[in-house]
Amino acid sequence: MRKMLVAIILFVTLDSAYLMAAPTEIVITMQNDVYEDYLCLLNGRNPIQVNDYSGPCSRRDVVEIVLFQQALFLGGLSAKFKFVPGNYSLRNRRLLETGLLLASVDTFWLAEAEQHSDYLLISEPMILNGEYTAGVYTASTNTKMLAVKNLQELQQFSAVSSKNWTADWDALESLKLIKLVDETSWTSQISLVKRGFIDFMLAPLNVKFMIQEWELVAVPEIAIALKDSRHFVFSKHHPLGEKALEAANKGIKLMRQNGTIYKAYSDAQFFYREDFNLRIINP
Repeated sequence: MRKMLVAIILFVTLDSAYLMAAPTEIVITMQNDVYEDYLCLLNGRNPIQVNDYSGPCSRRDVVEIVLFQQALFLGGLSAKFKFVPGNYSLRNRRLLETGLLLASVDTFWLAEAEQHSDYLLISEPMILNGEYTAGVYTASTNTKMLAVKNLQELQQFSAVSSKNWTADWDALESLKLIKLVDETSWTSQISLVKRGFIDFMLAPLNVKFMIQEWELVAVPEIAIALKDSRHFVFSKHHPLGEKALEAANKGIKLMRQNGTIYKAYSDAQFFYREDFNLRIINP
């Protein structure tokens, strides 16, 4: 009971801080590890001036923080951003719904964003439909999975994902596997595969599972296409929501035309499949 009371007090205090923030200061919340890697990627640089998005801390969700700011700036919205790190993976949805959070700097799948269109405004796509591909990850000791070369062979195995990840879940359902398990926790998914209870999971192709001692490896030569686009989302209930969406769309259009979006994701090894010529095996 005491822990719940403390959590409520902290939530109310944070909400009050949002409401008292200066109109020109945009508060953005994110997970601690993403914020730390964002600072590592910047390495002291002004995010608006970044044109090299590569580095040891570069990955899709980190690069998108930079692209988000660049899109708004190019679209004509000049504002100071205040980033607040913490445990926000579940709370951000509520903050967007209430209008206390302007936007998510981590893009949403279109299908997922449309489910919440009562309070979300959806930008033009950052990642186009068909561009997002995932690796098939299994335990380093699962020799049978590591030998898979095509869809027919993959269908003899089990997978784990979350129904909350609409594109991942839809892709896995289309494979017609012998078993598909719904597990909302990323770390629990890893544990199930690592311990051999489930054969594989999907993950970005440049995830360093072995370096993080999670002992999962990608099945060589194959990849799975996630058939949806990804977008920045803005709160309909934030006073800057409409203005920010308009600016973002203008900026995204310019950045797609001049190649910035492709370069940024490429620097983050997002187009790993193309670079290493992996085969898409799902229908």
